Amino acid sequence: MNQDMRSLLRDYETTPVEINEITYPAPQNAGHSLLVIPSENLLEMMEETAEEEGSFNATVQNNIAESAQLTLADGLRRSIAWLLEYNELPAEYQPLEKLSTDQLYAAYRLLQESEEPLDMLDEEMVATEHHLPVPDANWAEYRQEDGAFWLKLPQGREYEAPIIIPMGGYNECPMPEVQSAVFRAWQQQYDALPIAVSESTWILRAGRRPETDADALMLARQHLLFCPYVLESFDTLGEYASYLKQQDIWYFWWD
Repeated sequence: MNQDMRSLLRDYETTPVEINEITYPAPQNAGHSLLVIPSENLLEMMEETAEEEGSFNATVQNNIAESAQLTLADGLRRSIAWLLEYNELPAEYQPLEKLSTDQLYAAYRLLQESEEPLDMLDEEMVATEHHLPVPDANWAEYRQEDGAFWLKLPQGREYEAPIIIPMGGYNECPMPEVQSAVFRAWQQQYDALPIAVSESTWILRAGRRPETDADALMLARQHLLFCPYVLESFDTLGEYASYLKQQDIWYFWWD
């Protein structure tokens, strides 16, 4: 499957890598490379993508154009639509298409706390010593099915990675073009670049961290809307916001 995925990516530069040679931070020569952990599921999604327009690259370009029309609020709305669209919300949170990011989070919080307050949404900033996984040999070995390879991403448009490697669109995981729109906003604000992908996970590395508690909490809310699983390693949203002020690794995964 490794070679099959690389064949579909013939318009991009790819380089195979031995699992035991993967280190973090990864050596970067010219441009920025993404670590890709191949799988049957990823290959199947790429093959389905290729069938949509008759070629993989044609569909990639169409999805890039579609993603370019989406704002951060659009992307987060579509990311959490599985929850917001199938629960009754007060009139103030309708229509969903008009909601800002702050209003989306307020609607999400309302639904989550509809029966009882959730401690995990406590926003008090709490010091943390958590370190999320980095894409090194140990991380890759646990997930690999057929080796790994580096994919050089378009310079300045690294946020297109979810479209080039179309992981998503199943269960609660957003569609690739939605992921790309969200990544674009985070790249612009925090210089956050995708550094690794598997069939269920994205890892990003932030070049800048939120400087204030308020900014960290706002970013933590965005992460939660994009991927509710971000809090699984943290007790509260406030603790996660503190993490974002201290560490550069952003870890998103879906079942």
